[in-house]
This record gives sequence, C-alpha cells and structure tokens, in this order.
Amino acid sequence: MRLGSGGLYEQQALDKNVIIIGWLLEDLSNYNTFEKIKPLVQRDFSENSPTSQNITSGMINIFVNKIDVGDYVVVKLVKSQAIAIGKIDGPYKKGEDNLHLRSVEWRRRDIDESELGSDLRGKLRHTRLTVSNLWIQDAVDRIETIIDTGKDPGPNGRSEQSAVSGTDMEPGSYSVEDIISDGCFVEWERISNMLERLRSKKNLILQGPPGTGKTWLAKRLAWALVGQKDEKKVRAVQFHPNLSYEDFVRGWRPTSQGKLDLVDGPFLEIVAAARGDATGTYVLVIEEVNRGNPAQILGEMLTLLEVDKRNPEDALELTYKREGEQGVHLPSNLHVIGTMNIADRSLALVDLALRRRFAFVDLVPEIGDRWKDWCRDRCGFDESVLSDIQNRMSNLNETIEADAKLGRQFQIGHSYVTPQPGSETNPGAWYRDVVESEIGPLLDEYWFDEPSKAQREREKLLEGLDWL
Repeated sequence: MRLGSGGLYEQQALDKNVIIIGWLLEDLSNYNTFEKIKPLVQRDFSENSPTSQNITSGMINIFVNKIDVGDYVVVKLVKSQAIAIGKIDGPYKKGEDNLHLRSVEWRRRDIDESELGSDLRGKLRHTRLTVSNLWIQDAVDRIETIIDTGKDPGPNGRSEQSAVSGTDMEPGSYSVEDIISDGCFVEWERISNMLERLRSKKNLILQGPPGTGKTWLAKRLAWALVGQKDEKKVRAVQFHPNLSYEDFVRGWRPTSQGKLDLVDGPFLEIVAAARGDATGTYVLVIEEVNRGNPAQILGEMLTLLEVDKRNPEDALELTYKREGEQGVHLPSNLHVIGTMNIADRSLALVDLALRRRFAFVDLVPEIGDRWKDWCRDRCGFDESVLSDIQNRMSNLNETIEADAKLGRQFQIGHSYVTPQPGSETNPGAWYRDVVESEIGPLLDEYWFDEPSKAQREREKLLEGLDWL
C-alpha cells in the first residue's frame, strides 16, 4: 500500500506503528460492507466518476474490513525509497485529524527494492491503488524470509527466477502472477500445474465451453513459459476446414515466375527457429484445433509431436522432402498449446491419436469471488451489482447443465460478463447489451427447438433488476 500522496503520512505511520488512510470524516467502525461505505464516498467525492467512487469505496472496505490481524503489509516508502514491512496487530480505529488507522508492528523499514523478486517489484511499482491485495506466489513465506534476511527468495525459493520457466527474468518478464493480474480467475496452483504439464508433456490443449477464455489463457501460458511476451518465440495459428497439410507443414506453391517452390508452413518455420536457438523456449498456439481435420493437417507431425520421439533416432521423412533431407524430428524446446470448443456441434471429434499426444485441461466458467473482486477493483462495479450478475449467471448455467440435450460443456463462460477496465461507466446498460446481443442469441441457438425456453431464460437474466 501507499501512505498518503507523496508519502504524506509516512513518518507518522512509522513513528506511531500504524498504517493510515484519509478520505472520509466518519468513524467507520460500523461500516462493515462495501454497500455501507459507498454512499459516504458518493457524498464526499461527488465530482468523481462512478468508477472512481467504486474503486475508492473498495479500497476503504479492504482497509477497514478485509485486512485481518496477522496479515502482512508491504509499503514502498516515497521519501527513503526503501521498502517497509509490517504485521497488522489490531482492528480498525478512527484516529485524530480525521484519519483512519490500523495498528501494525513494523518488522523492517530498510529493505532495498533491488533485493525483491521481479514480480514483487512490479506489483509495488505499477499499482496506482493506495490499498490493494498483493497477489504473488508464496507471498507469506517470501515476506517472512525478507524480514529475516533482507532478501527475497523468489517464487519456490528461486531468487530472481521465473516460477514457470526456471530462467533468469529480465525487465518485461512474464509469469504466473502476471496471468492472474491480467484477469485470470483460476487459482495460482492450477495455472502453475498447467505450465508443469506443458513443460513435461510438451503439448497441451485447453478445452471448455464458450467464453471460458481458452485463447486468452493459451497465449498467456505461452508467454509465461517463454518468460516474456516475445513474438518471435510465440506464434499463433488457427485451424479451419480448408486448412491442409500443405498450408500448415510444407507444400508446393506457385511463384511469380510461373514455377512451383517447396514452401515450409508456419509449423516447420517455428521448428527451424526453435532448433536454431537451443537455449530458448518456443510455443505454437493452435486455436480451434477441432475446427479443422487435425490428422490430415498434421500428417507425420502427429507422431513427431510425441514427447519421447523428439530425437534424431525417431526422425521421419516428410511427404514433401527437400533434396538431401533424410528426416525431420522436433526439438525438445518447442511446445504446442491448442484450444478446443467442446460445445460446437459442427466440430469434429478429436481422434485418439491426437489425444494421446496432448495433455488436456478443462476450463469452466469462473464467476466466483476472484471474478467479483477483479471486476470491483479494476472496473469499479458495485459489489451488489456483481453479486446479482453472479447469481443470475450461476442459475442459468445450472439450467444448462441440467438439460439432457446440453450439459456442462454448454455453460456460459465468464468472458461474457467480464468488462474491460475503464471502458464501462454504466454497468446496467453494459449488462443489458451483453445479454441481448451476446448471451441471448447463444441461448436461441442452444434451444433452437424450444424458443419459448430460450426466451424465458433470457428474460430471467434481466427481469427485476433495479440497477438497470
């Protein structure tokens, strides 16, 4: 957190063993929910936008009601440029000069920022919030080690190393914490497990209902595996019904001279890049794997993708081989992430040969507390509005899952009801538009033979909303 604009309250906080916020005049002891705090903020900050008012209300609510005794607090001191760490040892209380206090036992006030892991440094540098949760891997263990030694051991005890790639992280690095910060509502442990499976199996497919963020997460898993957003090391393609082996792997293509050239497709291009950079990590993201014909598109690559066949001894001759080419094998530093929509009736089933070579991860709608916290803190939505959306979407997904003709794979994902930070100032109008132009038409398709049911479920998403 921060101790006032420009470090206004820093010395007072350190001298009196407290953390401090200002903003409101009232004693907030009895304001134990976001909903009770918000009217005070609306009154005193009427000139601010609704989004800004909601963000301020959320920060005050965290300070007063969400921080527990025993929690650690990390502060970047403006005046000394050091990092201070304390442990909360008392409840909220109203202080003098209309300040709000939490008593704290300061454990360290002299930590050099350069001794912190890149993920923790990034959180402290880039957040514009006075009070916010510190979502980093192994947070408590790391903070306790920093208190004892003055140095951050980093995720899993690997100082200044990526928790997912095991390589030194540079400025602009990307990790599991960045995936969560970007708006992923899956638990840290599960994301980490996906990366471990990708590292060991080499090939991973994310499958799930529409709107569960498969493509969004696939790209971020790739960045995290590589350790940074590197367009040269992460490429994305999409399978479709007209895509062929000649397009994807290698085929004859006409030239401007009226001849035919043997041209490598995107797959062999990234294979060559990975082979030429043995110390790097390369990832190919294939969107909509089952929208094409994977066996036909991949050809020999289907065998070569296997993790235990990535060596010269298991090389295969390609359908179209170059002069003098004996065989091709895939390098071990190349990984493949695919996405698969399991709700589209028009898509082909994936054959067993492909399934054997990929690890599969199921994504589900994540419309829980992590989603709610993110939409409140990043987008400024009222907690009551988010709870209402959460309940309505949960009820809809229960109905879809219980339908014998649909089932769990047809549920509506969280992407449909996750706004972009800073883009929505009227939650009611935004939600109505989403229901009428995105979710509603999807329900019409689901229950094409029961239009009255589709209309009834659409109406349930909107009826009785007092915030529209």
